[in-house]
Amino acid sequence: MFSVIIAGGVGQRFWPRSRRNNPKQLLNLTGRGSMIKLTVDRLGNISSPEEIFIITNRAQCAAIVEEVSGKIPPENVIAEPMGRNTSAAIGLAAVLLKRRAEDAIMLVLPADHIIEPVDKFENAVRVAASYVSKNGGLLTFGIRPNRPETGYGYIHAGEGVYEERGLEVFRAHEFLEKPDAEKASHFLEAGTYFWNSGMFLWKTNGILKALDKHLPDLYVLLQDIEKQLESEDLNVVLESVYPKAPSISIDYGVMEKAEDVVVLKADFDWNDVGSWEYIRDIRALDEKGNATVGEHALIDSSGNIVFSPDRLVGMIGVDNLVVVDAGDAMLICGRDRVQEVRKIVELLEKSGKEEFY
Repeated sequence: MFSVIIAGGVGQRFWPRSRRNNPKQLLNLTGRGSMIKLTVDRLGNISSPEEIFIITNRAQCAAIVEEVSGKIPPENVIAEPMGRNTSAAIGLAAVLLKRRAEDAIMLVLPADHIIEPVDKFENAVRVAASYVSKNGGLLTFGIRPNRPETGYGYIHAGEGVYEERGLEVFRAHEFLEKPDAEKASHFLEAGTYFWNSGMFLWKTNGILKALDKHLPDLYVLLQDIEKQLESEDLNVVLESVYPKAPSISIDYGVMEKAEDVVVLKADFDWNDVGSWEYIRDIRALDEKGNATVGEHALIDSSGNIVFSPDRLVGMIGVDNLVVVDAGDAMLICGRDRVQEVRKIVELLEKSGKEEFY
């Protein structure tokens, strides 16, 4: 089975630690290694090193090759000349894998999620592969919500179509945007709505046919890439063709439109670590509810998130703050506004302060 890791994002909500040349997937947020290293290691019993591919961009390519050195071949790290969202990245991967094995099973997953325990993840992938091998279609992994979360998209599951090893596969009835608190509570109570994990499994021919139907302009470009690869180097081909690709996510471009989409209800714990707030989910809290990474001295302070591996942080009488030190830049914000951190990056971009983003 081939595994494709999508690793082209910057992770702006993790500024100032996450930058263009040192993105979120290269950060050690858990204390157990970088996000992308954990993702590659998670695939150890699913794909051989030669079957694991990473799609990233040129700015991050060298750092990612170094980060996964000895784990997968360096040539399996593919650099897009520019970002064109997940439909193009997945389509490119499908074309490259098809050249290696006709109609192979293809697992797609982001580089920066936390999934535990690994054995439940492996079981879910094997059940998904079993379903797709027998039935085809486009499978996505849904996560049963344990709280009324407003920060995730949801999938409304329809009728059950398959069961194996204690896991069920359902028709995907509808993809839903991030809900308000009232809708999120309804989704939790209903029991038929799952978090959209952004992980997929299908056959290479299956996703290419779906791209042909729903994103024909992209499919034509992918066919052009495949043809040119018979005589040209991959980087040369991408340089000339890839800029023409439409920029659209696989959810919007394909999954919300296709008829043969199913969702597997996964039973592993999942966290997309979407902002500094999620550090509280993956790090131990002290008796005052503070989550800390690095040396600190906290007095009469509670509910704070402190990420400062290299410098001691002292706090007195403050609550619910996020403090992140990156040496040349520091973030201080209220926890209730942590989703707005990307606005700082946008401000830095407008002011031309490239060295800080």
